[in-house]
Amino acid sequence: MGKVLQVRVWASTYSEEEVQQEWPRLFELAFPKEQQRYMAKSGVVEMIETLVDACRFADWSDELKAYAKEPLDAIFSLRQELEEALSEWNPQKANQLTDKIEDALSDLEKDLPNE
Repeated sequence: MGKVLQVRVWASTYSEEEVQQEWPRLFELAFPKEQQRYMAKSGVVEMIETLVDACRFADWSDELKAYAKEPLDAIFSLRQELEEALSEWNPQKANQLTDKIEDALSDLEKDLPNE
């Protein structure tokens, strides 16, 4: 790596609108319209982190909290693995983890109890 020119490896959400289109119910749980304030980003990683916190602290039904806790913990763990893969400059593993994260979010979105 150069002194001035450095190589970075990271994962980011290209289109935040796609996050809302792909997982509308999860997006609304993470970023409720009636409570939206200025958000620097509302991408996949930010949605995961917000959902994990919301599952613990938000005014969700007991049924929703009970259902979502385990899948969200697993998704958060995958997000941590993704960060590790990126820090180790392992783009192949990181790519596999992005697929797993998206699949897990889609499964949670599909099976989410109605509020």
